Amino acid sequence: MVESIVIVALGLAGFFLALYLRSKKARKATAFTCPLKGNCTEVIHSSYATFLSLPVELLGTAYYLLIAVGYGARVGFPAETLTLAFPLLMVSTLALLFSSYLTFIQVVRLRKLCTWCLLSAAFCLSIFLLAAQLNPV
Repeated sequence: MVESIVIVALGLAGFFLALYLRSKKARKATAFTCPLKGNCTEVIHSSYATFLSLPVELLGTAYYLLIAVGYGARVGFPAETLTLAFPLLMVSTLALLFSSYLTFIQVVRLRKLCTWCLLSAAFCLSIFLLAAQLNPV
């Protein structure tokens, strides 16, 4: 139960992070504030910032919202939502793989790191680990 609540909190944090990045990018912000002396502007405006013609931050917004709502439903209605466990774990697994790919792109291709992107990757990893603990396959 505690794990699900933490996943909901991480999902909401990721949702608001992705919304922040989306709003800054939509307003054509030329410079992103990047903690830890990263290079967020170049990463977020790179050619890797879209996937299948969709902005990556939009995909992140949808993913984190799905996770927050899905695990929120599991907290509120545990008996009725047992069937959500495996699909949520699979979505978390795909998100972790995609996030790992994007982190690889930052390190190997772009050779620039975005603190916000790395924070999102940490959220994805944490959600996956907690989801795997809740739903051992």
